[in-house]
Amino acid sequence: MMNCREVANNLYEYLDRELSTDEIRTVKEHLQCCHDCFELVAFESGVIKLVRRDCGSVKAPDHLRERIQQITRG
Repeated sequence: MMNCREVANNLYEYLDRELSTDEIRTVKEHLQCCHDCFELVAFESGVIKLVRRDCGSVKAPDHLRERIQQITRG
């Protein structure tokens, strides 16, 4: 089972569903018995939902998108 530090270190990967099936299972097991981590995950999940709801339709300006693409291409 994961400890609190491991859950915190994997929090965003867990919320973004980027963990393996086994890792997700171990996080869920920890959340069932740790109120503090459960509250942390619930809070962060709520923040993500709020940002997606209120900012999800905002499109970055074309010049910014082009610059980011240039940077990520190397």
